[in-house]
Amino acid sequence: MRPWLTLLAASISGGAVGVLTAVWLPPWAAAALGTAGAGIAGIFSARAQDSINRAASREPERRRSVRDLTDPIVLGVHPAATVRGTNDSNRVPEFVHRDAYAELRERLREGGFVLLIGESTAGKSRLAFEAMRDELPEHRFHRPTPGQGFDGVCAAVGSGRQHVVWLDELDLYLGAGGLTVDAVDRLLAQHPSRHVVILATMRVREYDRYSARHRDASDAAVWRAGRDVLLLARNPLELPRAWSASELNRARSTTTDRRVVKAVAQAHQYGVAEFLAAGPELVADWQRAATVGDHPRGAALVAAAVDCRRIGVHRPIPLELLLSLHATYLIESANRLHLESVEQAIRWATTITYASSSLLTEVGDRGYLAFDYLIDQPFLPAVPEPSWTTLLGHVTPAEAYDVGWAAIDVQRPDHAISAFEQARRHHVANADYAYVLAWGNAGQAVAAAEQLRTIAADREVRLGPDHPDTLQAQHDHARYLGEAGSAAQAARILRHVGDRRAAVLGPDNPHTLTSKGYEAKFVGRSGDSESAIRMLTETAEQRRRILGDSHVDTLLVRIDIARYTAKAGRSEEAARHLAELLTEIRGLFGPDTPYSLSTRYEYARAVGDAGEPRKAIALLTELIADQQRILGPRHPRVLSTRHQLARFLGETGDPATAVRLFAELVNDRVRILGPDHARTIGSRLQHARFLADVGESQLASATLDEARRACVAALGDQHPLSRFAEHLAQTVNR
Repeated sequence: MRPWLTLLAASISGGAVGVLTAVWLPPWAAAALGTAGAGIAGIFSARAQDSINRAASREPERRRSVRDLTDPIVLGVHPAATVRGTNDSNRVPEFVHRDAYAELRERLREGGFVLLIGESTAGKSRLAFEAMRDELPEHRFHRPTPGQGFDGVCAAVGSGRQHVVWLDELDLYLGAGGLTVDAVDRLLAQHPSRHVVILATMRVREYDRYSARHRDASDAAVWRAGRDVLLLARNPLELPRAWSASELNRARSTTTDRRVVKAVAQAHQYGVAEFLAAGPELVADWQRAATVGDHPRGAALVAAAVDCRRIGVHRPIPLELLLSLHATYLIESANRLHLESVEQAIRWATTITYASSSLLTEVGDRGYLAFDYLIDQPFLPAVPEPSWTTLLGHVTPAEAYDVGWAAIDVQRPDHAISAFEQARRHHVANADYAYVLAWGNAGQAVAAAEQLRTIAADREVRLGPDHPDTLQAQHDHARYLGEAGSAAQAARILRHVGDRRAAVLGPDNPHTLTSKGYEAKFVGRSGDSESAIRMLTETAEQRRRILGDSHVDTLLVRIDIARYTAKAGRSEEAARHLAELLTEIRGLFGPDTPYSLSTRYEYARAVGDAGEPRKAIALLTELIADQQRILGPRHPRVLSTRHQLARFLGETGDPATAVRLFAELVNDRVRILGPDHARTIGSRLQHARFLADVGESQLASATLDEARRACVAALGDQHPLSRFAEHLAQTVNR
């Protein structure tokens, strides 16, 4: 009512001033004062009217109920493709009840934080929309804007009794200025007469970024804050991309929509919702345009926009920046000699295919956004180097922070350091901490451990010994301390952190299990592989009980068990376990995922150490080709595979080739990881070893001395590499 009262007061005061001045003052003064009074009243009147207009413009959104929602596409549902030769013109096909429909309605009925996860175009948003419409028709509907905070939504939910907060693509609402545990608590504040639902969807790959295995890379408050929000959603409901037999039968018996009928007919190859959204056809169009089609420039612009999202920038990208980025992809295009104009390229990329989706979406005057189905495709190669560096020059400080974590996720500490440096110059929260971690990942483990020791001590004084931030800093300090060579000391600290986390958070908490897992690894690095295997087996049982046999966290612990089984001298047993794991992981996640590639690497090492080095050489050669295609030639995992390949070649009677390969590898590792990184030093030592084998004793001694000095200075004289260097020196001198 305040704007209306202001408008009324302005009107009365303007009239009163006019009357009083006319009665009591001379004409010239009355005119002047009357004009001033009218001006003042006009100012207040205009401000009041503006407030009323703004309130009126918000009123439909504020008062809108779920029943009023008629277009699911505006809420994030992918429109459906049309079927050629039919009259199906509705962009939303008939809804077929999924197996999860009844359970989702039950959760909506109970209220609280309801999260639906699945692959892009699995049908998450459509299922959430239909269940919400059927179960909560009278609830007020709220759809916040990502990055704008939740104070306004919390205030709106504070009035009235029934509310649903729609958070499609929940990952866009996490991070700086996003959804927090406090905001969730405020939205869901208990009251006998209130029923509030937070209904969220999330692509499984984004949800996966907050899982325990990514804790290794994402050691920052932002990871924990996002993880803590996700943990508030009780048992996220998973929606498979592939439809079950009952879902397909239900579709066949209930639908008359020929698009659904056609999608069901090819369900052996694609998900039904995936096919309806024309995802596979769009991907085929994109791939064809880059090679033999008429739109190589359009394909390059799409590739640039897709990689912007893969790097961590999910806002629309201005055309000028896309044009700057797309030149790199044109160089790699086989069809670059016949380029269409920019206008033709944009028109092709934004054309809605089969009345469904487009490769790029123009978002007002803000730029272009890549179709989210594209960014999860397994065939995508590594993001080119110029895309990292160019995009980093056009992001906000907060976005630079996100780019830094995207670089950490794909093991590119060089780009992470640049991104975090940019963020910390602008005082982005937690950027200093992330910067330390990036340096530690880049090989500066000693320096990172020392800084984290100081941070942990400060947090213990300020926050208390059992505060999550204190325990996190102690965990990180121990991790880099172990990487620097003090494995036994690191294991002792991690035992303390794991015990305190178990007491504060519970024994099954992901943070507790992460600390216990690292403790086991450093026990193994201290030389006690059997104890490491026993501890990791206990962790695997916990993972299996909580997450199931097929969950990737369970599978990754089993890989660690096999790795330490090999270190314990039982390489044949390890190779058998890894062969079984590789079959499981390929079946669950596909052949080109990082999990499959990592398992192939461990399997090849175990095979070689079990006495079949030539078979290992063949496996590693094949693996390198796939890694370079998927991860890029500069990825640290590619460098590790090159290291093992050179080692096995040297050990099978070809030391000259080993010398050449290690010389090239050392140069690459110095450039990518730095001269003081443990892996760089390890390659230097192997280079010296095989130099001695080919008779280059003087050069071998010089190379070995340089590597030993770097090892002691960077990692300490107790690091396993330092001990290996001493052993190698005795061999070379003999």
